[in-house]
Order: sequence, then structure tokens, then C-alpha cells
Amino acid sequence: MNEPRVLLVDDERFFLNLQQEFLADSPVRVITAQNGREALDMIQRDRPGIVYLDLRMPELDGAACCSAIKNNPDLRNTPVVMVVSEGKPRDREVCLDAGCNGIISKPLDRIQFLSVGRRLFPAIERRQPRYPFSALAFFRIRDTSFHGTIADISLGGAYIACRCDLAAKEDIRLGFILDNTAVVECRARVAWTNQGGMRPRKSLPDGFGVQFQAMEPPHQEVVRQLVARLG
Repeated sequence: MNEPRVLLVDDERFFLNLQQEFLADSPVRVITAQNGREALDMIQRDRPGIVYLDLRMPELDGAACCSAIKNNPDLRNTPVVMVVSEGKPRDREVCLDAGCNGIISKPLDRIQFLSVGRRLFPAIERRQPRYPFSALAFFRIRDTSFHGTIADISLGGAYIACRCDLAAKEDIRLGFILDNTAVVECRARVAWTNQGGMRPRKSLPDGFGVQFQAMEPPHQEVVRQLVARLG
């Protein structure tokens, strides 16, 4: 089976490098282009599963490139995510008129970048496996402290079973107890929430997933040893 491909299109190398970092843990092959004409040639040749396409580029801008994709019967089913500058509603209208499947804004946010991508192209997923695991968790959101239970864990994050009022992208201070003795602490960011009757993953208890943001090396080693043992 061919490795799934993601095409990133931006005339600025900085943003291409940043998006490549976002996809570092995804089991996909990343290919890049720096203008719309180059992107169209690569889409015809490589048939990527999804395209992240910057709006403002030389030679052929993102809107014209997206229109060309959507007006080509062989390519129109390729999901296109347009990347626009924040605070420019007219740019969003232009992208929607071009037929894009999703829009994200600069400055780029990793969670938004991946969540939109996974919705349109499920191959964009974590490479790091999660393992069922139970441990007491305690955390602070804004000025309120909570406790819950870790339901699964990976090298990069965990799912915490707890009913509390929070939203994706919130930063928390997280701690959890392993093997009744080892305490791991770190900063974490809420990646997604799973609360109430409309929760997207009903197989899991009410709670939320987090990504570990800043963990000291000794704590990283404790988590690494745990995940190796669980795996």
C-alpha cells in the first residue's frame, strides 16, 4: 500500500517547516510546494490525500489553485484546507468561494491544524500508541483545582476521566501518581473534550485528552518506562 501523502503549499519556508513539525508524529509522507503552479503539478503526479494551501502566494495564489483542483473531475475529491491570515473575513469568503473543505488561520496552531486535517483525512493520526492505564490525576484550571483518573496514556499525552468545565487549547498544570509512589508533573494543553451526552467518544467516560507540553527529563523517563512496560 502506498504511504499516505500530505501536500503543504506555502511560499515561506518558515511555515512549511512549522507544518512539517506538526505532522512529525503522523504516519504520512509530507511533500511540499512553494506556489500554486508547482502544487497543481504535484497533485496531478503524487495524488496527496489532503492539501494545506496558503492563500497568498506568487505565480498562482491559493484561491485560484483551489478552484483548479475543485473544477478538475480527477482531483475534485482531494480535501483542501486553506490557510489565511487571522482577522481577514474577506479572505475566508474568497476561500469558501473557491470550494475549499476547511480553513485555518495564521499564526498556525498545532491543535487546529491537526484536528481539521484528521476530520478530512483520518490518516493524519498519532503514531504514538495509547495504552489503557489507571492513575490518580490532579490538575489546576485557571484558579480551580480538580482531580480525576487517567484512563490511557502515551509518551505525548493522556486521557483524563473527569467532569469539569474546560475547553480545547486551555493550558493546565497536571500531576499524576504512578505505581502509588512516583509523582509526575508537567504543563499540559487540552487537545479535545469529551463531556456530556453529545461527547464524540461515548466509549470513553466524560473527560478530556491532553498533550504534555513541558515535562522535566526525569519525569519523561518515568513515563517512558511506564509506556514501554505497558506496550
